[in-house]
Amino acid sequence: MVRLHQDFVYGAILRVVRSPILAEDLTQETFIRAYRGLDEFRGDAQLRTWLYRIGTNLALNAVTRQREAPTDQLPDTAHQSSPETDVELAHLRRHLSETIESLPESLRTPLILREYDGMSYQDIADDLDLPLNTVRTRILRARRALRRELEPWR
Repeated sequence: MVRLHQDFVYGAILRVVRSPILAEDLTQETFIRAYRGLDEFRGDAQLRTWLYRIGTNLALNAVTRQREAPTDQLPDTAHQSSPETDVELAHLRRHLSETIESLPESLRTPLILREYDGMSYQDIADDLDLPLNTVRTRILRARRALRRELEPWR
């Protein structure tokens, strides 16, 4: 199971956390949690999709914790922005993460597979064992929900 899906899970997590070391740790944690929860795996989705969901949830939680933790790092000198802009951007990112997490699983999973992993609609349909048009509709609904929630930030 690990050898077959490790690269896929690692890549999905890396796209969220953008840290190879953290992605390795979270990939390992994903497989530990999957092993412990194997009895709970109902087989409604493919194993790959289930592992993806565990991994991306861990990654999103890690990103949220990092944003909430105070940092001792100095600002990047190549990134010249005002403190107000940085604070606003941090709030927007947090709100976006919370909004994505608040979506129903049926909308959240296809959206993340498409937007974070860049999977094709057909691959998502195959992985989730759904008709292609259902995948398209769910992604459209998820995007609309995000747009509504993020409208005040425009």
